[in-house]
Amino acid sequence: MMKILCTLLLITTYFSVGISQEPARHYSNDGYSLDITDDGALSVMAIDMSSGKIVVAHNPDQRMTPASLTKLITTGAVLSELDADYRYQTSFYLDKKNGQNKLVVVGSGDPTFGSDRFDNTQPDSIFQQLYQRLKSKGILKLNALIVDNSCYLGIRQPSKRLWEDIGNYYGAVPNGLTYRENTFYMKMKSPNGVGEPVEIVNVEPDPGVDFSCLVKSAANNKDSAYIYGHADMSNWYVSGTIPQGRDAFSIQGALPHPELTFADELANFLNKKGIEVLNIGKSNHADISFGEPIYLHFSPPLTEIVSVINKTSHNLYADHLLFRLAEHKYGEASWDKGVSSVTEFWHGRINDFSGAFYDGSGLSPFNAICASDMVEVLQVMHSGNNSEVFKQSLSIAGIDGTLKSILRDDEFKGYFIGKSGSFNGVLGYCGYIDTKRGKTLAFCIIANRFTESYKELRGNMEMLMKEIISQN
Repeated sequence: MMKILCTLLLITTYFSVGISQEPARHYSNDGYSLDITDDGALSVMAIDMSSGKIVVAHNPDQRMTPASLTKLITTGAVLSELDADYRYQTSFYLDKKNGQNKLVVVGSGDPTFGSDRFDNTQPDSIFQQLYQRLKSKGILKLNALIVDNSCYLGIRQPSKRLWEDIGNYYGAVPNGLTYRENTFYMKMKSPNGVGEPVEIVNVEPDPGVDFSCLVKSAANNKDSAYIYGHADMSNWYVSGTIPQGRDAFSIQGALPHPELTFADELANFLNKKGIEVLNIGKSNHADISFGEPIYLHFSPPLTEIVSVINKTSHNLYADHLLFRLAEHKYGEASWDKGVSSVTEFWHGRINDFSGAFYDGSGLSPFNAICASDMVEVLQVMHSGNNSEVFKQSLSIAGIDGTLKSILRDDEFKGYFIGKSGSFNGVLGYCGYIDTKRGKTLAFCIIANRFTESYKELRGNMEMLMKEIISQN
């Protein structure tokens, strides 16, 4: 009996040491404020990029929901696999067979097509370029305008996304002919009273669906209205609240069929310019002939797209890059292939990589990764071929992007470049910290399931960042 008790004691001691002391890591958190959250989960790590020394760590291997920190995983893999100057191409063909003029527009999954963010991607710029090409060929009538978005076939919605996100602009999904960032604007009018029905005044561009409005007026200034619907629904609804007494309160939804919205707008433009468009249709590579290319539209380079993703936390752009990576690796653009391509990329560079992903943007609440893996991602990118491109895409604390509102004091402004991530019950920061003593650290902090306010939690995280900057 004594021998059994001794054996049990040795086993208990072995596992206790293994869990509490983590002998392989050799770190100390003395001097750092890690009481970030009282009852939430927290994963933190900071490593000196030169020496590899762990500066601070708290549950570094605990997998967490990363929210938009996922975008660093996606953009890091894409920048490593594709040419930094890569550009998407949207092709316009003129088919003149059988005495008829058909314009065929073939998409390649360009997320910037029709976006107002760049001069050359705005609709008027694209339309004018095309009009000049048609005019130079003496085209006065198009028997058909055909759009082809078949480069992205299969399931459109990711399987692990929340219903309340799908119909809203930030949940818009990739399309072979994405247009205007797959976004429509809904204007609503609210009465002066509280809890009264709200009226939909206008929707532009027309998404081609009917809306039921269940929104009520509220005594606050918050936009708490959500649009519910997806591409295969003809009747959508809007629920929640908007501020009372507003004549034109605007919210944004996800276009269900952006390729058709593009076709409608292009046809209207050409008709006004004197080129008659008789029919609009949608097809795919299998049942159309292309004819001669009369105009090729190119997106901004990958570097500029990645900058938009990481500085503004653009979900649609990030998911488009996930699809592009899948096409590059497997010749098939889809959610499953995209997730596989990103996961395989990081498994090949980080030992025991813990990341599990279901999209490229981080909108899925089922994504998971630990702080130590995020730090290793930063280390890989620091020594990669596109290191400077990656770093320049990151926000600068206290100055721009998603980090503009933290570390705003002159003493700490600019000492951290990186990315934030947040949604209900999630807040995190990841990037590179420059210290007062001239060191560069790879840093990640993620909190989940907390009950503190975002303001309080953000303040606690800032305090830790300031200590790291000052003491190293």
